[in-house]
Amino acid sequence: MWFIKAVVLSCIITLGWTLMFTVPKRYILPCLLMTAFGFGLKTVLVYQHIHIVVASFFGAMLASFLGVYFSRKYTLPPKALISPSVICMMPGIAAYKAMVSMVQIGYFGFSDELFSQMMVYLFEALFVTSGLVLGLSIPGLLFYRRRAIV
Repeated sequence: MWFIKAVVLSCIITLGWTLMFTVPKRYILPCLLMTAFGFGLKTVLVYQHIHIVVASFFGAMLASFLGVYFSRKYTLPPKALISPSVICMMPGIAAYKAMVSMVQIGYFGFSDELFSQMMVYLFEALFVTSGLVLGLSIPGLLFYRRRAIV
């Protein structure tokens, strides 16, 4: 039940972003499917105790592969479909906690505990974002590369 709830909430987030990006109505359903599969994979992997960075990478990669498929099917640029569908995987809570720790250091003064907490959250947010970026770039490297790799 919690899995379905998490996927539905991520699809609601994607629906809002598709409306903000002015995606045409007939392409909103593929964006929601990409979110459901990508975020669903990330959620399942995190539930199976896979690190969140690796789970975010594979979730973004699945959403990006689906975006390439739907972009070829509907003759759209893939970024128009992929961008709204991976926003729900951004590490907002980790980034927020890093900023709160930084503000607490400024308010209460420096302490090793707060600095350590800030760095943990900061690097978690950076690595999850890097995993998302790498996951998004893999299909582009595989399908849209014009020259040979070697």
